[in-house]
Amino acid sequence: MKIKQFISAFLLFSGIAAANFYTATPAQASDAANEMVSITNKKVLVGYWHNWASKGRDGYKQGTSANISLTEVNQAYNVVPVSFMKSDGISRIPTFAPYNKTDAAFRQDVATLNSQGRAVLLALGGADAHIQLKTGDEQTFTNEIIRQVETYGFDGLDIDLEQSAITAGDNQTVIPTALKKVKEHYRAQGKNFIITMAPEFPYLKPGGAYEKYITSLNGYYDYIAPQLYNQGGDGVWVDEINKWIPQSNDAMKYEFLYYMSDSLIHGTRSFLKIPNDKLVLGLPANVDGAGSGYVSDQTTVYKALDQLAKDGNPLKGLMTWSANWDVGTNVNGVSYNNEFATRYARILQ
Repeated sequence: MKIKQFISAFLLFSGIAAANFYTATPAQASDAANEMVSITNKKVLVGYWHNWASKGRDGYKQGTSANISLTEVNQAYNVVPVSFMKSDGISRIPTFAPYNKTDAAFRQDVATLNSQGRAVLLALGGADAHIQLKTGDEQTFTNEIIRQVETYGFDGLDIDLEQSAITAGDNQTVIPTALKKVKEHYRAQGKNFIITMAPEFPYLKPGGAYEKYITSLNGYYDYIAPQLYNQGGDGVWVDEINKWIPQSNDAMKYEFLYYMSDSLIHGTRSFLKIPNDKLVLGLPANVDGAGSGYVSDQTTVYKALDQLAKDGNPLKGLMTWSANWDVGTNVNGVSYNNEFATRYARILQ
């Protein structure tokens, strides 16, 4: 274990304010990573970056995700969440470290994206993350987030909890409390610490697992990007057309995207309300990025976005899992060739 990681683990375990221990050096204070990129009143194209090495044949259709550095993420993605912040097996407080670079080198990568006007977030969780915070962890978790920001230059945090981790322990109260503290900490410095979420859409219902995060962080979060994939037959009932529209129905993809968005914007059809200017639609980059939900015909996405805008409800943007998959290869070794970024970059114009 690196000495810095050992010290960090000790501080987290003992409850010492790690944010006071790790402060930006003069060199860090003057680099681009020290600035927090604003996404206020901006459209976003969000592409997650993998903080691990591809093992090959890791896709849903046996394709292979690409090994790329943070600086190699397609420049169309103006928000790049780094996956993931999770337990290191030492402390229950989740943490992060770059898998193949020094802290200084990774911070320089973040600085490069920040200098291009692109925000880099730290994504908390992931499908296999065991995160279980307890009441009393609020300040320690706050300190760890601030330490991560000061060490690497992150511009915010994305709640990407899935399955049991969403409601495990006291996560639903500890995480929002800590994020509010971090937001206020940087707000006092004239910076906006970005707070986002990427819930699987079935959890976005009254009484659903994400309701407490959304209500607790109302007025604090910058956008929510529902994952409109990997949910099979789950979907939305639409009285107007007297139909159940499942996420997996490719023939009704426009209807699914439009009515799902409309339901969330207005808090109708048994879904929670998310303002249109804080709603980002999450889609897989290709058939290897998710088991279902890939949109083969991009015109259906643009048709839905255009109709929502005509309704007076333009969306914040689009999200994909992931930037690595966007430049990965299919089972036959053929490159996906930035399909998602190329298709949807013009939403930023």
